[in-house]
Amino acid sequence: MKVVGYSDPWSAAPGDTISFMVSCQNDSYMADVVRLRCGGETPDDPGFKETRVPSPIDGEYPGRSQEIRVGSHAIVPDAPPLRASRQLTLAAWIYPTTPTKGTQGLIAKWSASDSSGYGLFIDENGEIAVRVGDGLGAVDTVSTGEPVSSDEWYFVAATIDLDAGRISIHQFPESWWRGGGHRVASNDSPQIASIGGNASPLLMAASESLHDDSQPRIACHFNGKIDGPRVYDRCLSDQEINSMVSGVSPGGIVASWDFSREISSDRIVDSSRNALHGRVVNLPTRAVTGHNWTGLEADFRQAPDEYGAIYFHDDDLEDAGWETDFEFEVPSDMKSGIYAVRLQTQGGLDYVPFFVRAPQGEATARVLFLVPTLTYMAYGNEHFDELPRIYYAHINMDLCIEEYEYIRQNRLGSMYDFHPDKTGHGYFSRLHPVVNLRPTYYNRVCAGPFTFSADLHITDWLEEMGHEYDVATDEDLHFEGAELLAKYDVVLTGAHPEYYTSEMLDGLESYLENGGRLMYLGGNGFYWVTSLDPERPHIIEIRRRQGTRMTEMGPGEYHHSTTGEPGGLWRYRGRAPQRLVGIGFCAQGVDHGSPYRRQPGSFDPEAAFIFEGIGDDEIIGDFESLVLAKGAAGLELDRYDPKLGSPKNTIILASSYGHSNFYQRTVEEVNVNSGQLGGGEDPEVRSDLVYFETPNGGAVFSVGSITWSGSLSYNNYQNNVSRITGNVLIRFAGGKSD
Repeated sequence: MKVVGYSDPWSAAPGDTISFMVSCQNDSYMADVVRLRCGGETPDDPGFKETRVPSPIDGEYPGRSQEIRVGSHAIVPDAPPLRASRQLTLAAWIYPTTPTKGTQGLIAKWSASDSSGYGLFIDENGEIAVRVGDGLGAVDTVSTGEPVSSDEWYFVAATIDLDAGRISIHQFPESWWRGGGHRVASNDSPQIASIGGNASPLLMAASESLHDDSQPRIACHFNGKIDGPRVYDRCLSDQEINSMVSGVSPGGIVASWDFSREISSDRIVDSSRNALHGRVVNLPTRAVTGHNWTGLEADFRQAPDEYGAIYFHDDDLEDAGWETDFEFEVPSDMKSGIYAVRLQTQGGLDYVPFFVRAPQGEATARVLFLVPTLTYMAYGNEHFDELPRIYYAHINMDLCIEEYEYIRQNRLGSMYDFHPDKTGHGYFSRLHPVVNLRPTYYNRVCAGPFTFSADLHITDWLEEMGHEYDVATDEDLHFEGAELLAKYDVVLTGAHPEYYTSEMLDGLESYLENGGRLMYLGGNGFYWVTSLDPERPHIIEIRRRQGTRMTEMGPGEYHHSTTGEPGGLWRYRGRAPQRLVGIGFCAQGVDHGSPYRRQPGSFDPEAAFIFEGIGDDEIIGDFESLVLAKGAAGLELDRYDPKLGSPKNTIILASSYGHSNFYQRTVEEVNVNSGQLGGGEDPEVRSDLVYFETPNGGAVFSVGSITWSGSLSYNNYQNNVSRITGNVLIRFAGGKSD
């Protein structure tokens, strides 16, 4: 991409300031502000709709290339106790997951500019190695001669005794019968006379290396877990090293980092008297099992000593760290809505969205569109088209080529993608370019708009039909709860509000209990337990397990490191989406959508207003959709289920039919595998359109389909999906019912 950017924060009220960070390959670029109404650029779309909004930031800016550096590691500032000169021991438990990928730092205080210092590594042969340099040109390296295996715990140690002229490396597999025996290798005639001192920090899971421009930078990132790293100021004997495998710590300790402490933060704690504390960089995974996990506890808070590991990956990322190019203060008269800074340069165009809410404590409309930004983050920079194509009916690899290439070149990934060791991402940060958070984004798997670009179908419909609305984001709801919503007669969700925190659920429940009205205009909503880091709210965390998922966390690693709460599906914590909106995720497929047929409940007098202008036998949504080519019920479907909490007064208005066998029941819906779980045979594979009333005049209308909103604009917005949605919105926004 010739020009690309990101913003912080995503949501702002009048008077707030948003920072914009831009990378441009050309000498200059232009920036201006536009209000977004509708995305899409294909002939089937209503057309891309934007309105330029003059602002003080409009103009030309100098271009510069800003780099994204991925890879997590721990860093401890330089300190005199770490500057060994004659004797030293390094030790740690490690769990390598890609041992053959090349040199990987484990514990290294190494200066790449003059080859001074020391380090414990996995070398280019997958062997444990120690490297020592005097800074004068001499470097000694000793390796075990036996590669380590992936996904096995090892205790590794390096001893340096220049007084005795000996450098040794030790390798102990935790499972003797699986990883081989104790390996020891040594060099009894080292070239160096002393360990070269340097001012470089001590790194774990990485090491300094010279870049192409001959400048040192942090590289050689490690994939895997590190537990209990230590540094000693003397050369430990073989007997002492053997005792460390059993948990004994000899004297002479310089630093002993206990990763089980302050797990929720980015800090690492040195339990020695030197207090050589450090921090982790780029979001390695914490609250993971260590080498001594017994399996008796699955909550790291109950057995912290068994969670003394950190899981590092060479493509982890928290903050791109780009310099700010300009700032935008939201004007006092800026209308609430979805906006973007448009970046233009020769051969390049990018949109960096942001969301303007109403002035603090106010509402400027009766309708609130609740933008599902946590879901945007979870899918941010996805490229899960790497799955076998047999899973997809519409996959189109020719879509968004430039964006997907940027994702791959910069090793970006979503919470649906895999690290190099085939584990999943448990965190996502918005402090870097999210290039599928764009109005013209088309998902390759469903070959159509998805998440943000699909939600612009809702704003387009609102404006086309003349409905005034404000917007607020998931993050706003998380921090402000029901107080944010209480100012509005009706709240609309996006097409796929999948990721929800407990605070967000509490806010919606309280809103409904106090007479609020909710229109759930999507599918697979309120599904995964999600948390925002209390200290770093730009980070979300999930720990997948049990549900329909691309990846899953390891055994014993299901509790969130940032909040301590159990992860997985909300249904397994007694908060299934059926309890909130009457329906919940039951099936998914991507070949095409299907229509709805009215059910007896649609003729209930309480629900009659919903079907004003709709024929008694009229099929609903049996026409083109912008998301899956055809059908208002598609992609992911939600169904009524009283066993999971659908309220007793829920009225089933319509149900979808005619789904193919590409549509399969969700994993959590299936106890025993069967060959009859597809849409062509299983009547439980369907979407239910439902309505129910709540205390104090409140009500809920739910559509149970991601593709519903993609049908709103069909036939110039004159169709029964649009009519039903409008009937409900007009009634809900009209105040309390009698």
